[in-house]
Order: sequence, then structure tokens, then C-alpha cells
Amino acid sequence: MTSLVDIEDARGRLASGEQPYAFEISDRVTMVGPACGFGTDYLRHLRTEGRYAESVEEANQIADARGATIIGIWFVKR
Repeated sequence: MTSLVDIEDARGRLASGEQPYAFEISDRVTMVGPACGFGTDYLRHLRTEGRYAESVEEANQIADARGATIIGIWFVKR
């Protein structure tokens, strides 16, 4: 189970070391993150499509390249 958290509210969770499950992008694409639990081969494939990022910084770079922004972060529910 996951929950979507506004990007501003997610900063504290990221600062405490919590890993994002996915990033919600303004162009209606969801980019998975390190907590997704998918296998390395599939993640490598997603990375080539710009749909996987190891960190919020990397996700921002990918989104910026598409002219989009991160609008929220999905976390595994506590």
C-alpha cells in the first residue's frame, strides 16, 4: 500500500532517509523510485525510458528534461 504526499510535505520524510516508492510528475507520468522493489533488469529498462530514478534529485533532472516537475512523492504506508 502506498500514499501520495505533496512534494513540500515529502521533504521531511526524504530528509529522514525514507525512500520514495515513486514520483508523481506533472506530465501525468509516474516514475518509480528505489522503494518500488522491482528487479534490477526491469529497473534498468525503466531507466532507459526515463521512468526510474534512484533519488529525488535524479527524478528532478529527468522531469526537467521533459519540461515537467515533480508534484508529489509516493511512499509505502507506515
